[in-house]
Amino acid sequence: MDPPVEEPPVEQPPVEEPPVDEQVPPVEEQVPPEEEQVPPDEEQQNNPDQEQNPPDEEVNPDQQQGVLPAEGEEAPPAQNVAIQTLTAGELKQAQDNLAATNLSAAEKAKVKKQLDDLQAIIDGNGTQQQKDEAKALAKGLAEALRLSKDTDFPKEDRERYAKLVLGVTTALEKVNGTGSVAERLVYFKVLQDLNTVLTKLTDKNLTVQEKVLYSKYADVLLGGVLAAQQPGTAPTKPEDKKKIQEKLQKNAAALKVYQSADSSPEQRAEAKATLDEQARSVTDAKYLELVEELKRLNAPQACLDAVQNRTQQAGWPDGSLWGLTDKSCEDTVKAGAADSSSDWAALFECIVNEPFSTCPARIPE
Repeated sequence: MDPPVEEPPVEQPPVEEPPVDEQVPPVEEQVPPEEEQVPPDEEQQNNPDQEQNPPDEEVNPDQQQGVLPAEGEEAPPAQNVAIQTLTAGELKQAQDNLAATNLSAAEKAKVKKQLDDLQAIIDGNGTQQQKDEAKALAKGLAEALRLSKDTDFPKEDRERYAKLVLGVTTALEKVNGTGSVAERLVYFKVLQDLNTVLTKLTDKNLTVQEKVLYSKYADVLLGGVLAAQQPGTAPTKPEDKKKIQEKLQKNAAALKVYQSADSSPEQRAEAKATLDEQARSVTDAKYLELVEELKRLNAPQACLDAVQNRTQQAGWPDGSLWGLTDKSCEDTVKAGAADSSSDWAALFECIVNEPFSTCPARIPE
C-alpha cells in the first residue's frame, strides 16, 4: 500500500524518481511566480543569483536529528487541522517565539526571512497553489515555534522544536539549490510531508507525549533530508542519491499516513510497521556486528557517530553504508578492505570501489 498521491501536473516533464504531487517551494525570491507550473531549465537551475547559505549557517545534520522512539510506541492519529492564513497577531507571536529561542542571531534571521516571505506570498498575488503551500509551511513553522516555548515540554523537547524550524527553513533553501529539478521535487515532497506532521501537532487532543513521539520521527527524518543535500555528507553517486531519496520519501510518507485521521486502521498499521523498522535499525544484529568490526579496526568516534546517525536517518543497511562513505570513515574502510582475514573485507572493498547502494549483497551472512 502506498499513500495516495495526486497525479503530477501535465506540464511537468517525466522524472526518474517516484511521482510527486507538489511543485518547487513557493518562495518568490527562490522560484519566479511564472514558473510554478514549469520546472526551470538548466540555465535557471544554475542561476548564480540563486540564494545560497553561508557555510557558517549550515545546519549540522548530525546535531539536527533526535532519537527515534522505541519500536511499539504508539500515538493516535492527529485530527484534520484546517490550514488558515496566519493573522497579524499569530505572525507577531511566531516572531516573538523565534526571538526567545536559543538559535543564533544568524539562524533567527534566516527563519524570520522565511516567515516574512511566506506571509508575503499568502497576502500577495500568487496562484492559489502557491498560497496554499505557503499557508501550510507558515502554519507548520509557527506551530513548531509555539511548541518551542510551551513549558509543558521538557527543555530538550522545546529546543528540538526550535531546531525543527531551522531545519525546515534550511531544507527549503536547499530544495531550490543547483540540483536537478527531479531531486528538488523529491526533497520538496518529503519536506511537505514532514511539515504536515508539524502542522497537525496543533491538534489539542494529542497529549504532550504523543506530540513528542511524532516530532521525534520528524526530527530524525529531517536530519536525513539535510544530510542528503549538504556538501560533505550527501551521497555523490547517482545510484546512491536515488536510493537514499527513495528511503527518505518512503519514511516521511509513512509518518504522514500514520498521523493522518483519514488513514484506515490497515493503512496506519502498515505505516507504523515502516516506522518501527526504522526505529529498530540501530539495534539490528548485523548493524551491531558492523559497529563491532569498525571498533576492531579502531574507527574514530566521528566515524562511529556518522554511521549511527545515517542509520537512524535512512535505516539498515542503506543508511549504514551511506555512513561508511563519510570522510571520517575513509581510513577505516580502506583498512577493512585490506584485511583479507575478515568476513567484512568484501563489503569494505565494495564501499571503496562501487556505489554503496550496490554493496548490501557483500554484507556477511
